[in-house]
Amino acid sequence: MNSFSIYTPTRIFFGADQLTAFAEATAKLGKHAFVVTGGGTVERLGYLGEVSGALEAAGVKTTFFSGIEPNPESATIDRATVELKKAGADFVVAVGGGSVMDASKAIAALAKSGEADIWPFVLGEPKAFQLQGALPIAAVPTTAATASEVTPYAVISNREAKGKSILAAEFLKPLTAWLNPAFTTGLSPTTTRDGAADILSHVFENYLLGGSGSLLADRHSEGVMATVLETLPKLLKNPDDVNLRGNLLWASTLALNDYQVAGRQNSQFVLHSIEHALSGFVPDLAHGRGLATLYPSYFRWLIQQGRAQERFAQLGERLFGLTGDEAAKAEGFIIRFEQWLADNGLLQSLTDLGFHEDDHQAIAEYAVKTYGDGTQLEALGPISVGQIVEIFNGTKRQTKAA
Repeated sequence: MNSFSIYTPTRIFFGADQLTAFAEATAKLGKHAFVVTGGGTVERLGYLGEVSGALEAAGVKTTFFSGIEPNPESATIDRATVELKKAGADFVVAVGGGSVMDASKAIAALAKSGEADIWPFVLGEPKAFQLQGALPIAAVPTTAATASEVTPYAVISNREAKGKSILAAEFLKPLTAWLNPAFTTGLSPTTTRDGAADILSHVFENYLLGGSGSLLADRHSEGVMATVLETLPKLLKNPDDVNLRGNLLWASTLALNDYQVAGRQNSQFVLHSIEHALSGFVPDLAHGRGLATLYPSYFRWLIQQGRAQERFAQLGERLFGLTGDEAAKAEGFIIRFEQWLADNGLLQSLTDLGFHEDDHQAIAEYAVKTYGDGTQLEALGPISVGQIVEIFNGTKRQTKAA
């Protein structure tokens, strides 16, 4: 195993009966919470009232900010930070999906910095990694997808720049989080599917590229994958099943809490880098949907390049019970996984999503400029701009019109 260091400051409260305990722990973060939400769904369903009521009962004053969009915009984060300062809030509570949690982290960091614009601090921009701290953060996730309730990352978009990039710092990890599976029962089938694809990506990335040095990290990751593969089809048939929702929500958290990589070699999140370039170019694209679209073509490209075949073979054996030689199991895994995507409404091409081949070059160039060294990404060897374009073109075989 490789050496590692894990920092997990988030106190997690899981279950519908944990609200009071969460509120009491969160009340220790400050006196005045700036409560951030998205488009109004959490208020309409009563979730916001539950959370804010518990916080107020614990002695916390609350100020609300709504309107965080999917793929949260830097301009919205800047505007929210102005409102936080006017209100005099001293910590941030996110109630919503990954976009709301990511925006809340950025708001907390921008407020602490005294600056007015968050975009210069994202990866690839002049002040990247220069933020020095953040106001305390609490999170109440209402989707099973990003695990932002335990991560040091915030993904930010900028429509004017056609960009999407990240903040990354340990101080962005929430200090408390309440995971109530019932809050995810109202998710649409599409959002549920996209979230499941996102969960899988978090364990695929390092599993494929980080080597085989950590047997337990492999089993941990495989357990998350198997849970998602088995749970999503059942959830699509029984969307109100709280037990199934709970399993998917917990899988989401465990997919990106650092235990899934512990003991492996470090590796880039190549799928995420490429997808962020895609959804930066088309901001309405759901992150999980973009990832699902890239999976088969990216996986086939890796094997064609002679990379990670033994890792794909292990997945084929352990997740689908495949037998045979390494090449057969590796290819068999991709075939079976692609069929799972199709069976669960997650298989499509970039053309199906509205992308044009004429845009592929510019999107690939953004990916390597922002997330690579300016000319390539790294996945057990280089991935150049031209090769990313090959991966984009490889999604044609997945088109719904075929």
